[in-house]
Amino acid sequence: MNKFIDRYGSELANGGANLIVAAGSFGHTGGQASARETSVSTAHGNPHEAMYRADILNALRLSARSSFVGSLFGRHDWRGSTYRRCVAAVKYGIRAAGMPLLHGRYVNFVHQHPLMLACRHRDPRLLERHQHRFVSTRWGRRQRVHGLLSHYRFALKCLPSQLFEAVYVQGNAPLGTLTMKDGSLLTLCLRPPIDKGCEGELCIQLNDADDQPLYRIVFTVIDGGQALVIGCLQGPGGEQSKERVRALTRHMHGMRPKQLMLSLVYAFAGQFRIRRILAVSNAVHPLRHRRRRFDADYDSFWLEQKGHVRKDGLFALPVAPARKTEADVPSHHRSAFRKREALRVESERLLTDALGTMPPRSFIAPVEERALRRSFYNVHPEASWTS
Repeated sequence: MNKFIDRYGSELANGGANLIVAAGSFGHTGGQASARETSVSTAHGNPHEAMYRADILNALRLSARSSFVGSLFGRHDWRGSTYRRCVAAVKYGIRAAGMPLLHGRYVNFVHQHPLMLACRHRDPRLLERHQHRFVSTRWGRRQRVHGLLSHYRFALKCLPSQLFEAVYVQGNAPLGTLTMKDGSLLTLCLRPPIDKGCEGELCIQLNDADDQPLYRIVFTVIDGGQALVIGCLQGPGGEQSKERVRALTRHMHGMRPKQLMLSLVYAFAGQFRIRRILAVSNAVHPLRHRRRRFDADYDSFWLEQKGHVRKDGLFALPVAPARKTEADVPSHHRSAFRKREALRVESERLLTDALGTMPPRSFIAPVEERALRRSFYNVHPEASWTS
């Protein structure tokens, strides 16, 4: 602890104390620690500065305890009997104790912003998303916390506040309707992660006339707003799924629905000048488990999009999607091509209109997040903390 104080003392004085907000949550009592820290720091210099640091640390410990205790309430994601809910709470506490710095900083971030606190009330699982598999099975605890902090800092900074509230507090943000070839209407919307979701933090969803989901693509903005990673691209399920996809493709003038969904992600990235598009592979998908069947085939689609797999198991997609021009299409197919392009352009317009005017490119990751980034892709996964 003493080395910790000496290293981060200046950051404490400047308000950067969220880095260590949980440092004392599971350790000594405030009075004992304060005396020890004061005496050691006095040996290094100004006694008033030492007392100031000790007072800050004690205040942080109270804040950390309060945040952790507060995170145990309103947990309607812990379901079942009293015994099962208690087991879930114990697991949560043990996992939090094993990563006090990361968990404390993350929980305080959630509790300190009104919109994030409202989001937490709608989705309490947000408090422990980083304790489970998230986006990639190769992501360790540090990477998961980093990814979540990066995404929500980006969302709070760059998304219009009304849109953020509609998505993450109310749970649905309709963007508008699209008219199909047969006259039917489809609805485009932005949604938060599904209950106990692990594939990403923002979902673009295409619904039918009855507001039932047809296609969705889920992604997370990472690396301080410089990149995004796609964790899910899913179509309709059930026995008739293939026929429904064929019918939907016909109604969309021959455009494949998953191609439209990917185009919308590119439109989102273009709106905020995100230059790196990553996508999860079959091998590292968080829902892949050696004892469970995993039917989705992401790799073939990413390869078709000219993506290449990286050492961390994610695909790197091109900066811009490859698109045909009207001259590349045979003359007898050009009418359908123009209708497909009009449908794509209209879909992208609905999305970008909702995102609003692009803010200045001033989103910069906080100091502690930039410090984490050096090891972001070099942390080994810790299976004992995943589920």
